[in-house]
Amino acid sequence: MRLPSYIVGLAVIASSFIAINPVEAQSGNLGWWYRYSCREGECFYLQKIGGSWPFIKFRNTPNEKLTMEADCQQRRIRYVYGSGRWIDVKPGTNGEAKLKFLCR
Repeated sequence: MRLPSYIVGLAVIASSFIAINPVEAQSGNLGWWYRYSCREGECFYLQKIGGSWPFIKFRNTPNEKLTMEADCQQRRIRYVYGSGRWIDVKPGTNGEAKLKFLCR
């Protein structure tokens, strides 16, 4: 049985209203938080704050007030305030998952 074309059109329009926001985006009081990784039943989120490639500013959790910065070219991260020492990201770590998400 073939469906009338107007029903198919309505289905397409209705589905576009349902999926307005990306699946990984989570809205909260502090802005948009993005799920960048999950493992062993625990998911990790971050909030992009600004910057331009290769330097992207972000926050780890809503409770953390400090801003971090990713260096996409050198594959390292740092806290913007305080000592501001760059930390090289090791393969297979949570930091690598952050970089993959931020630097894409």
